[in-house]
Amino acid sequence: MKPSWQFIGSIADVIVHCPFQLFYLRIMTSYSASSSLPHERVQPQSLVDQIASRLANDIVTGVYSPGERLKEQEIALRFGTSRAPLREAFRVLEREGLIEIFPWRGVCVIRHSLEEIRELFEIRADLLAICVQRITEDGSPEKIAAVSEEIGKLIELTEAGRDERAYKQQTATISTLTSSLAGNRYLHAMVTDFRQKLLWYYCFLGQSTVERRRESNRLWQAMLEAMQRGDAWAAAKAARQVTLSTAQFALQIAEAAEKLKET
Repeated sequence: MKPSWQFIGSIADVIVHCPFQLFYLRIMTSYSASSSLPHERVQPQSLVDQIASRLANDIVTGVYSPGERLKEQEIALRFGTSRAPLREAFRVLEREGLIEIFPWRGVCVIRHSLEEIRELFEIRADLLAICVQRITEDGSPEKIAAVSEEIGKLIELTEAGRDERAYKQQTATISTLTSSLAGNRYLHAMVTDFRQKLLWYYCFLGQSTVERRRESNRLWQAMLEAMQRGDAWAAAKAARQVTLSTAQFALQIAEAAEKLKET
């Protein structure tokens, strides 16, 4: 008996709050800001939000790794600000699940356990499958054409030899597109939530070779072909496999890193 993606989708329909929506809006608007400059003074207006956005961008793009300590004095000097707004920004990031604040010990980027990473990937895979199923069942040629266009760009990036970051940005575009086309704002918020939680692991522990990207592209293409022929079940199954294939490789690298630390 085939599992019902609609049943899982009904869970998404009743979720009415997603604290990571604001994070996602901030991170997308600040993504282009450079984090490599030695001194990045921010403007007085919305100072706390600006600092939080810059730090969030640094965390999810790998400037700071999971478990790494954030040095308050160093960051305050970098942004040309006092410690008071920086501490407020830390509290914002703590609420958004990006950092942990330890009394008398400082601030660290949050580190998920391997089991937590595995579970997050599984839910993210299910959510992508729900989005793809809904788009396929809707049958809108325009929506399916939009997905086709973005998958085409992904293949072009791979064959043109573009770097890992460009590839990851395009897969993020596809994920955002499918959730926005699914026709359910709460489902879209949930996809955003789980994508944020996994972004570091996805970007830095995912397909790291051209051959693995091509393998991933074949899964994206299989998903698209199922959507084009109106097979919602096959499309959802392929969509789920896209994420799970990335998860498998990411967890292998993460587990190897954990074992290396133990030796």
